[in-house]
Amino acid sequence: MINSIGNKFRRSWEITKRTFAVMKHDKEILLFPILSSIFSVILFFILVFPIFLAQFFEEATIFVYAGIFVFYFATAFVTTFFNAGIVYIAKTRFEGGNATFMDGIKAGFKHFKQLLGWSLLTATVGLVLNILESQAEQKKGIFGIIGKILIRLTGLAWAIVSVFVVPAIVLKGEGPIKALKSSFAAMRKTWGESLIKHYGIGLVQTILLFLGVFFLLFPALFLLWISSALGWIFLGIFILYFVLVLVIFSSANTIFNTALFIYANEGKVPHFYTKEELEQAFVETKKSA
Repeated sequence: MINSIGNKFRRSWEITKRTFAVMKHDKEILLFPILSSIFSVILFFILVFPIFLAQFFEEATIFVYAGIFVFYFATAFVTTFFNAGIVYIAKTRFEGGNATFMDGIKAGFKHFKQLLGWSLLTATVGLVLNILESQAEQKKGIFGIIGKILIRLTGLAWAIVSVFVVPAIVLKGEGPIKALKSSFAAMRKTWGESLIKHYGIGLVQTILLFLGVFFLLFPALFLLWISSALGWIFLGIFILYFVLVLVIFSSANTIFNTALFIYANEGKVPHFYTKEELEQAFVETKKSA
């Protein structure tokens, strides 16, 4: 059993390295999560600050929830739009082509309506879960605890089921509902390796973040405690390092999800990966068949 788990994580590490190889050829992919983060921060300050002010007024619940919905919708659209660019560039690279940054942007605009519809759907789900969680927090005792657990599990299930929605929209031109069905079908096939993939890529990310905390954040806090300007330098470097790690691994997840979806949907082996590696994603389905 231990050897089996070790083998799965080793495969995940190999997949992670191959995913990074895609980014090495298409470095412009990293621009998409950077732009997504910048726009999300801007939207946060534009939309969340009025929500914060609304808390000082009585009976402002509707206004607050409306603001939350708009924020969910806007950030969801920004994220999916730029992820669509990554999916298109990755797909082009898998086929031996070389798409540019602007090609990725054009792909986002090409599927503008579908991405808008999906953003509306996921924002609605997010708002409903937010309302239910708020109501569960008001309940005391075991029912409140059970309610919060169930709501969070529902949110996790939604995130897993919808993981391939953007690839389905970009690669198949499907609308939100049909793309969600395609995502669910691909998720069922790739369930086993998809979870290991998240652990594998997430493990590397966690290790890198831990090293950043140990070698940058801790020294920064110590130097700030003794009022050293060097502490602010270390802190600034840590923030840049932290953001860079998040950007790289955000792109890596989208690239590999695209590769998995192509193999699940078309049976084709994307360039940079091997058939044996991708077939591991279907072991659980084959065994249960």
